[in-house]
Amino acid sequence: MSRPIKLRHPPQFTVDIVDDARGRILEILDDLGHLMKEHEGDIEVWGSAVTTAGWEIASLGQWLGLEGEATLLLGGASYPEIAEHQGTSQSNVYNRVGRSLTLAPYAKATGSVTRVSAEGLEEARRDYAAEDTSEPEDGTRDARATAEDDSGSLVERLPGILRGGPRTTTEIVAALPDYRRSSVLSTLSVLARRGAVTRVGHGTYALPAVAADDVGGDDGDVGGTAG
Repeated sequence: MSRPIKLRHPPQFTVDIVDDARGRILEILDDLGHLMKEHEGDIEVWGSAVTTAGWEIASLGQWLGLEGEATLLLGGASYPEIAEHQGTSQSNVYNRVGRSLTLAPYAKATGSVTRVSAEGLEEARRDYAAEDTSEPEDGTRDARATAEDDSGSLVERLPGILRGGPRTTTEIVAALPDYRRSSVLSTLSVLARRGAVTRVGHGTYALPAVAADDVGGDDGDVGGTAG
């Protein structure tokens, strides 16, 4: 029987991911309900809708699992503790946590596997501990509030930073010293879902037009999982 893992409160970025995933799952199920009702006599449409919804929910579940593991690690749990808690091996946990959006900036690719090393995890913990989790006195708001604000300056400034070409998350965060790192990363995720920016590599973003040019002029592998 594994012992309980004690957690501090989770990073805002992970909270946003959970909230977004919950909303998307509800939308998927609602759409599926309408399709099943409308096409209940057409097995091809019905089956295709169920298949599509199932795989999308499974994908969202995988991201939630990775973010949950990231939060456990940031809260002070170890790889062996998480493995025991889940009934799996330490290597399984170690091999997959690098795909977490929260820990991706601290991850390094080793062959075909992306991992967060002990040093990367300690750096992530230090950065997380250094973040002010209260409402900033200078009026800086968290990513969700900024993204939903029609005049959101962070939302407006991020595409401007990318006009000069693709930028890594480290470069983007450095260009926005007035904002918390988690707020910048979370807002990038929101903008990526809206199509305002595009991921063009591991932890690298660009404007959609720039991304299209890069894809058209480079036969290399373009894609990424990190925010």
